[in-house]
Amino acid sequence: MSLVLTFLGYGISLLLVAAVSLYAYFLYSYTYWSKKGVPYLEPKFPYGNCISMFAKAKGYPVGILDSCYTKMREKGWKIGGFFTIARPTLLILDPEYVRDVLVKDFSYFVDRGFYYTKHDQVTENLFVMDETNWKNMRTKLTPTFTTGKMKMMFPLITHACGQMTNFIGQLAEKKQDVDIRECLAMFTTDVIVSCAFGLDSNCFTDKESKFRNIGKSYFSFKDVLLAAKVSMMTYAPELALKLGVPSLKKEQRQFFIDIIGSTVDYRRKNNVRREDFLQLMINLLDQPKDAPNHVTFDQLIAQVSIFFVAGFETSSSTMTFALYELAKHPEYQDRLRDEITSVLSDKKELTYESINEMKYLQQVIDETLRLYPVVSNLQRKCVKDYTFKNTNIVVEKGVTCVIPIFNIQRDPELFKDPLTFDPERFSPENKNTIVPYSNLPFGEGPRNCIGLRFGYMQSKIGIIETIRKFKLTISPSTKMPIQIDPGFFILQPIETLYLQAEPI
Repeated sequence: MSLVLTFLGYGISLLLVAAVSLYAYFLYSYTYWSKKGVPYLEPKFPYGNCISMFAKAKGYPVGILDSCYTKMREKGWKIGGFFTIARPTLLILDPEYVRDVLVKDFSYFVDRGFYYTKHDQVTENLFVMDETNWKNMRTKLTPTFTTGKMKMMFPLITHACGQMTNFIGQLAEKKQDVDIRECLAMFTTDVIVSCAFGLDSNCFTDKESKFRNIGKSYFSFKDVLLAAKVSMMTYAPELALKLGVPSLKKEQRQFFIDIIGSTVDYRRKNNVRREDFLQLMINLLDQPKDAPNHVTFDQLIAQVSIFFVAGFETSSSTMTFALYELAKHPEYQDRLRDEITSVLSDKKELTYESINEMKYLQQVIDETLRLYPVVSNLQRKCVKDYTFKNTNIVVEKGVTCVIPIFNIQRDPELFKDPLTFDPERFSPENKNTIVPYSNLPFGEGPRNCIGLRFGYMQSKIGIIETIRKFKLTISPSTKMPIQIDPGFFILQPIETLYLQAEPI
């Protein structure tokens, strides 16, 4: 018995020592910004300035940054320090400094600072790659997003859109509401699966579509283990790397490996070629190993996987909020429909050229992305010591800088009536008055979103065909005003957003 008590005493002592050491480490970490002479928000143990990581935040999913941004703005700061747990992080509030980080002094902030390891087939992708690998891969992939390649994928998108409008038409015929977010997510999943894998996901006919279920599981923050894992990969990537934390669940990773591997094998054995993203990657895979454009099979899997993950939820989110605002503002909806009718007056079908003639449509999408940016912030990791101009603020190598685009794009000092949806902000007469680098839905600079053109094309086609064929109104079943769900990485409404569609 005494031996048990002795070991128990040792155990308790070790736990106390560990707890005290951890507490001391946190307190020491919290002195970082004061030692650097950088204005900062006072942290609290153990969450720093990020209490919303531990308790479900009310309101927008930018709870971590929202409070920091508001407090720093009130103090008149252009740059300010805060702590994500015990990690010193710099918040960039001023658009001029945003420009410096993303464009002017990009060489100091090349990395995004996210979790990345070559040992994980799925993480060796363009989005998270570090400086040494990113530039080379970006060069290889850029030709896949040219105008010519967009035109090749255009018919695949319009085909999927036809299935979506048929689905909406069936609901309208039955006088049933349209769950517009889910409807658009099924559409974009069909698009991405077709363009990336050359397959049919059949989201509108198969309620158990594997691709749709994988997509849903990837973005839900309501899975506690997933939330903890992603938080570690985002805020403590070095620790995640040491612990070997996988970026995806085992079944998610294996799904991508199996589906991509089997599709590549089938095409090679049967000499099948298709005008899609996977074929473009296979062409790079088939280059000689010493060729500058060659990619490995693991790199192919990673790029195709991220094309799926980044491609469907982002565009569906944009279209969801755009159609919601158009249903809410019938005068904007009518104006857009008139433009669509005018441009297509002598054409039976959409073309790549015709969608780019629709200037008001571009205004609607741009204003949607300002008010509802797909992601709440941009992150850059300093790769060599940097001093911000006209300040004594030195950012050391390894420190993460965060640009809170959600807050910047809703800042009343930068945008008049920022919470009002107004496509006229982006009219030819007004868009030049927007403060440079205050509207960055796709990022900016060399490391902006490579799929920007594809995202615009997909969103335009979906919006055009829906508005062209249906008059949309807000269903009484939709709870107003809408709130943003803090349980998703991509901006989404917290409640189901129902619209009513009336065939035209």
